[in-house]
Amino acid sequence: MPVGSCLMKRYGRYLLLLLVVLSALCAPAFGEQGSPGEFEIRQAHLDWVAFTTETEMNAAITYIFPLYSTDTARLNALLADYKEQEALIAPATSKRDLENITARLRVITAEFRNESNVQMEIGHGKPDLLSGQVGAATTSNPYIVEREQAYWSIRRTNQVRDFDAWVKESQASLDTLKTQGFDAAQAQRTLDVIGSKRPDLDAALAAKSGERIADINGEILPLTRQLGEQVQEAQAGVSETERMQFFVEQGYRAVAQADQINNDLIVILLDIGPPETSLRQLKIDLAAMDRMLKAGNPSLAKTPFLKVKKDLKDLSMAYRDTANSASLPPDLTAALRIMVITLDNAADQMEVQ
Repeated sequence: MPVGSCLMKRYGRYLLLLLVVLSALCAPAFGEQGSPGEFEIRQAHLDWVAFTTETEMNAAITYIFPLYSTDTARLNALLADYKEQEALIAPATSKRDLENITARLRVITAEFRNESNVQMEIGHGKPDLLSGQVGAATTSNPYIVEREQAYWSIRRTNQVRDFDAWVKESQASLDTLKTQGFDAAQAQRTLDVIGSKRPDLDAALAAKSGERIADINGEILPLTRQLGEQVQEAQAGVSETERMQFFVEQGYRAVAQADQINNDLIVILLDIGPPETSLRQLKIDLAAMDRMLKAGNPSLAKTPFLKVKKDLKDLSMAYRDTANSASLPPDLTAALRIMVITLDNAADQMEVQ
């Protein structure tokens, strides 16, 4: 959560900040778990958010320092710690690195918020003046703008590339079905429609428009569900084990999307509670199901299979509650609502004999 917002929340008013945290599109397989594209987007996003928060911290200290009887030594020490962690973002090489950095930044930000509240009380600080000082420091700040533009450029490049790769891989799968004698005509028509959405996707990303991204996402997602259903119908004769393996792969795609959404939620809410707990359980049960299938024990895999189905529903409910209760950027709320539909549909499709 931006420091200015944390400070002002106690005084009954939120700052209007430049920062708008944007989630990645949930539709087709953008940023597979652990993919270079997902990592680069997260890295650029964290760089943008972290520098914005650093700027807010500096502005808060500048305001609090001259107040009567205040002591900003602790705030300055926390800011120094924060900048040390921030410096680790650029050389980070893995998703785990970014998660560790984010966790440490969250702790420091929370401590800074608490100490700022104490000093504001001691110095009888005025919320409106603090709001103005933080707003002036962040609004149209060229260094923040530079990081924002870098984030959008990286996001656009990677997500359009991932979209192209997904369409190409889907086409290869349909071609395989056709050579095996399956009727994939309906699925092919749906995939062609999905592919035709590429210019709209690219234009929405180029415009940095959360509303347009949500709109194109809303068009693509139902088509991907329809494609999945048509592929399942075309493969009506596949074995139970093959169907369960399909659900494992579908589960991992959901996990990759949920990881990115949770990352965006953490930046704003710090403690996201149920979404984090539900996703952790989904990962555990999904891994157990995958292990049993790979060991050739489909009958034993049915127990974690049922747990995964429940986990998907639990995560869906957690996102629904968060979307309804938390104050979030509009496109992140839209992404949560789309993810609710994605998870519910994935769970509903999980049927085996």
